[in-house]
Amino acid sequence: MSDEMTYRELDIVRVFDAPVQLVWDAWTDPDQIAAWWGPAGMHTPRESVEMDVRPGGVFRLTMVTGAGAEFPSDMRFTVVDPPRTLAYEWDGQRGLGGGSVTITLRDLGDGRTELTNHFAGHLTDAVQSFMREGTGQQLDKLAAYVRR
Repeated sequence: MSDEMTYRELDIVRVFDAPVQLVWDAWTDPDQIAAWWGPAGMHTPRESVEMDVRPGGVFRLTMVTGAGAEFPSDMRFTVVDPPRTLAYEWDGQRGLGGGSVTITLRDLGDGRTELTNHFAGHLTDAVQSFMREGTGQQLDKLAAYVRR
C-alpha cells in the first residue's frame, strides 16, 4: 500500500428501492441528510448541517463518532440539476485528500433508482480504502432511510 497522495477516481454504484425524487430529496434536504449521513458508528447532528443547494452554495456538516470525535466537512455545490445530478467539491482535512463528488441518479422504473457516487481527487491507498468502506456504509444508511 502506498501512503503517497495521488489523483484517483472512484465509482460506487448502488440501487435503491425508492423513486428518484425520494432519493434526490434525501440528498438535498438538511433534515433528511442529517438522518442518514455518515458511515456506521457516526451520526450527523441536524444543527451542524448547512445547505444552500445551488451552484456555489455551501454544504457543511459535522459527523460525530459514538465517542464524540467530530469530523467537519466543508463543501460547495458545483452542479445542481434536479432530480438527476448533484455535484460538490470537498476540501480535504485531517490529512484526507480533497476532491469532487458527483451524485447521479437514474430512474430504473418500478420505483427503483440507481445512484452513482463518483469521486475524483487526491487520496492515499489507506484513505481510498476507508472512503470506499465508509461510503458503502453511508449508502446502506441511505437505503434504510428511503425504505422507511
